[in-house]
Amino acid sequence: MKVMEEGCAGTENKMDCMVHVKPGNKIIVEGKSAELFDNHIKEIVEKKLDELDVEASVEIKENGAVDYVILARLEAAIAKATRSDIPDKKSRRGKTARDRMRRSRLYLPGNNPRYLNNIVIYGSDAVILDMEDSVALDYKFDVRYLVKNALKSLDFGGSETWVRINRETANDDIKQISYGMPHGICIPKVESKEDIEVIEKIMEEVGGDFHLMPIIESAKGILNAHEIASSSDKIVAIAFGAEDYTHSIEAKKSWENLLYPRQKILLAAKASDVQALDTVYSNVNDIDGLRAETKKIVEMGFDGKGAIHPSQIEIIHESFKPDKEEIEEARKIVNAIEEARKKGLGAVSLNGKMIDLPVEKKARRILKLASLY
Repeated sequence: MKVMEEGCAGTENKMDCMVHVKPGNKIIVEGKSAELFDNHIKEIVEKKLDELDVEASVEIKENGAVDYVILARLEAAIAKATRSDIPDKKSRRGKTARDRMRRSRLYLPGNNPRYLNNIVIYGSDAVILDMEDSVALDYKFDVRYLVKNALKSLDFGGSETWVRINRETANDDIKQISYGMPHGICIPKVESKEDIEVIEKIMEEVGGDFHLMPIIESAKGILNAHEIASSSDKIVAIAFGAEDYTHSIEAKKSWENLLYPRQKILLAAKASDVQALDTVYSNVNDIDGLRAETKKIVEMGFDGKGAIHPSQIEIIHESFKPDKEEIEEARKIVNAIEEARKKGLGAVSLNGKMIDLPVEKKARRILKLASLY
């Protein structure tokens, strides 16, 4: 790979770094911790340059960046300087179950290491590394490399890992993040089954096998919700994006105005045997409002809700917790079913009422939820 021009990547924010790659043959490291970590950072740079067979001058201005951030910014700068994609080895990550609990999904800006570095302590069921709305246009290229390296390097604890891509650059986004092997891909602004087919084709080309979560954010998407939810066996959930939806139809955001699209998404998901995930609650300081709205969507039948700040996760989880009466009833139902099956009985009843499949599924879901608390 030959350096054709100067390439720059990164920011001067805390926990980040700026990397310049240009023709030449030297490495310069500047910053508050440069004297302490000069040799270590140079080793990272030299190893990557040797690996890619690139000769270049590299200047790094670091501001507390950890190794994966330095590597990500270096790769992005090299890609720009050489006008080439940077190949990598794929991570190993086991698949998660389709019906895994996704009570909370925390959106984190994919181009901000300060938020990414603490993922392990947040405790959300799913983490979504966002490359779309939270990333400015000038950083859409850089974020692919940062997200990929975060996926390869960070401890996500028990959280499922997702990436929200950009529809306009889906091919390039998926190609790069596939090296990090997330559990799933969130597809924004989905309006038809054709949107899903495009993503499936790209995944096939890059050899990726990921769960899919279409986000429905427009009037057309709401009207086509069932078509979308049933369009692929890779879809495990569909999510509602209320912010863009209200803008698209020029409406005010209120419970009443969002009730119909919520019901459409809920019914489409349940009819397609996938999870229904509610939109985020945008007022981080309104804990009471978050709790009230989450309890409403739990009563409706939703399986999860989005979060934009770690402080919202505990409230969301608390709202999904079954009460003692629900748990006790679910146990009785499951015990009755198990006893009937031991006896070879086809029909099951409890307190004179027949137990059919929907009742069993609900009871088992309640017990599965209860096991998380």
